[in-house]
Amino acid sequence: MSETDVEEEEGGGKGGLVKIILIVLGVLLLVAITIVGTLFAVGFFDEKPPEEDPEVVLEEMEAEIDQTAEGMGGPSPLTAEIEQKFLISYYVFADAFTVNLKGSRKVMQAKIGLSTYYDEATMFNEEDGAEGWVPRHLVGIRAEILKVLRTTTEEQLSSAESEKLLLEEIRMVVNETLEKFEKTTAAPIEEAYFTEFIVQ
Repeated sequence: MSETDVEEEEGGGKGGLVKIILIVLGVLLLVAITIVGTLFAVGFFDEKPPEEDPEVVLEEMEAEIDQTAEGMGGPSPLTAEIEQKFLISYYVFADAFTVNLKGSRKVMQAKIGLSTYYDEATMFNEEDGAEGWVPRHLVGIRAEILKVLRTTTEEQLSSAESEKLLLEEIRMVVNETLEKFEKTTAAPIEEAYFTEFIVQ
């Protein structure tokens, strides 16, 4: 091989690398031009009319809300409805629960109350034809509460902590009964209470 052949081979390697770099730059330039052209075509760079400007639209909506609130002079019906839904409602069973304590000759008589954040009419309405959940399923609820109370011993009623556990068990059986018959997935009863409690 002659010296000129060797020089041509060495120079040819450098030229191939330059060609690859130029091709990559050309492709990147073509992609950039395509993106900018597409943005121009869809009107991305056009000035928007004031009615389509999000800031102007937001300011107009806020002004409209302020005018509406001033004209009403109080909480809107929707606000009052929402506030009403978060009020706690109470229900006290009309008849007391009377059971013999397990393993004892003593008798326990208790009146039980329930509380909920659900709508009072939905839960506790006692009108015929529009009964709430608790009055509609009163027989089943009373039966489940009696099952719990019948298993109670005198020792279980000796401390405030065990009384809380008993009330929690009552709350759970009431919720289970309502979930079973009303197909609710949430526990509607928040708490159970003893409104009267006698052991003789």
